[in-house]
Amino acid sequence: MHSDILKLEILYSPKCRSYQELELLLRQVLAELNVPYQLSTREIKDLAEAQKINFFGSPTVKVNGQELEPEAGGRITLA
Repeated sequence: MHSDILKLEILYSPKCRSYQELELLLRQVLAELNVPYQLSTREIKDLAEAQKINFFGSPTVKVNGQELEPEAGGRITLA
């Protein structure tokens, strides 16, 4: 895979209803900007998994492996 490809990952909890809207919006914006990207989604199924990856809220976006809003962190939750 070419290094110029933006790698995005959306992490979400089972009850999250907004991650699909976020995914659609990201795809639209990146297409309009003609940015090559790879986008994946990952459901965080339980609190143990959330704790393992420091999951602070749903949805969470990681760009090239880095959380988009790390300062938004707080208590680890599936909310």
